[in-house]
Amino acid sequence: MFVSGWDDDDEGVNSASDPKANPIDHVLWAAENGKLETLKELLQKQPGLVHAQDSDGYTPLHRAAYSNHVEIISYLISVGAKIHAKTQLGWTPLHSACNWNNYIAAARLLAAGANPAAVSDGEQTPMHLAAAISHCKSTLLILFLRDDTVDLANKLNNSNESPAMLAQGHGIYGPLFEMLCPSVSYIKSLAFTCNPYVRYGVNNN
Repeated sequence: MFVSGWDDDDEGVNSASDPKANPIDHVLWAAENGKLETLKELLQKQPGLVHAQDSDGYTPLHRAAYSNHVEIISYLISVGAKIHAKTQLGWTPLHSACNWNNYIAAARLLAAGANPAAVSDGEQTPMHLAAAISHCKSTLLILFLRDDTVDLANKLNNSNESPAMLAQGHGIYGPLFEMLCPSVSYIKSLAFTCNPYVRYGVNNN
């Protein structure tokens, strides 16, 4: 079955009407809202909740990435959260971080081994999502630190669009992609952030 490159979940996550009604909704709510102590308490009682999913397949790690809670992300990873977990439409936590320009969350996930080449059901990589949105410059810079940046920039989704094409046609970063190869070396030479997860990403490429 053909899945369009844009049949992806860009509308956000579904929230329960009463997030504390049951342990699954409660742990998802805690991750999304940055409630670390609540999250720890829930997972100490029921460790398996780290893999809980909502009706769309979002896990606590997806929720934390979606909401840019880096401390929550680090804790969830430390207790066994699956960094490559996918939603029903194939989004990983890295997709969630990149779609909303949560670049520090994206850097933390990459430092923990998240795959920037992971594809959704529509063959969308995290870079596809960031390239198509006008406010995702910081996330693109994080993704540009990878050794496989040029390959990712030219990878086609199911609509035969690459991140570079999306940036040129829909976003505002077309010139950035046109300068991609020389830019990679330049970006890596800059101390453009003091965030330790970003430095980790630079030093491990």
